[in-house]
Amino acid sequence: MTLASPAQAATSLAVTIRNLNKQYRAAPHPAVNNISFAILEGSVLALLGPNGAGKTTTVKMIAGLVLPTSGDVDILGCNVFSQRAQAIAHVGAVLEGARNLYWRLSAWENLLYFGSIRLVPRRQLIQRADELLALFELTAHKHQPVREFSRGMQQKLAIACSLLHDPAILLLDEPTLGLDVKAAKTIEEIIGYLASERRKSILLTTHQMHLAEEVAHDIFVMNEGVQVVYESKESLLKRFDMQGKIVDVELSSSPAEETLAQLRSAFPSVDQQMNGGIETLSYSSHNQQEMLTFINTVDTLGCRIDNIRYRRPTLEEVFLTLTEKKTT
Repeated sequence: MTLASPAQAATSLAVTIRNLNKQYRAAPHPAVNNISFAILEGSVLALLGPNGAGKTTTVKMIAGLVLPTSGDVDILGCNVFSQRAQAIAHVGAVLEGARNLYWRLSAWENLLYFGSIRLVPRRQLIQRADELLALFELTAHKHQPVREFSRGMQQKLAIACSLLHDPAILLLDEPTLGLDVKAAKTIEEIIGYLASERRKSILLTTHQMHLAEEVAHDIFVMNEGVQVVYESKESLLKRFDMQGKIVDVELSSSPAEETLAQLRSAFPSVDQQMNGGIETLSYSSHNQQEMLTFINTVDTLGCRIDNIRYRRPTLEEVFLTLTEKKTT
């Protein structure tokens, strides 16, 4: 496909990645193998893939922390590798496993420290730090040591620190990792706000497919270093929706193993899961009659059906389907 996804037509590009490669000396295969994509102004691109897919290496190359074997990254027209200082001035990053905060310092001290590293003028820094504390609802904890913060508060502060120099580009590596449901929802809302209201261009890596489905405009899936798919989220979900709907059959109790074995014999792709504490059997097909046959079989085998609903595949289901194959 073209460098810009369908969602990016006629829109200014903030980040452009062209034919990016990274081969580590001791590795038999490239960590990143000839990938290309773009991030438009005010949008979120979700970079998805299983562990070891090459996501972190890709993010570090975009951030200028790792040199590629070949390829280019341009940020607002500046090449990250030949014009590093100019390019990175436009970037804020919160990287998983990196030292994003100093735990012995207070929230305020962290903000002043990281702002000074970015050479934000003192008066401007104080004003922005206060604004960001208010935006992230941390003003009441301004002088509290970060070590006393919850994981969610730490993530909010880390993102605030990354915004002190008002970057156009934000790199968020697993921003909801280890957060409870409420804290993760808050981060989700912050990401949406930064893209839609502050016009930040955001690269998001996550294993939380619900987060990607909620906030991303474009999806880039990679596996074993190579591109699997790159297109707008809506286009991707619509494409899989056309390939087949999903029927969820909700049961009053778990089916016996023998019953499941019989079902899987007739419908090999049936999926058993708990959805909100409800035992559910899911089956995908483009054939309506086949779906009805599946429902009738569940009933004939003696399962007590509480509810039946039809839906399109979720991004998580699409992702699992895509990464079961290696590449397209």
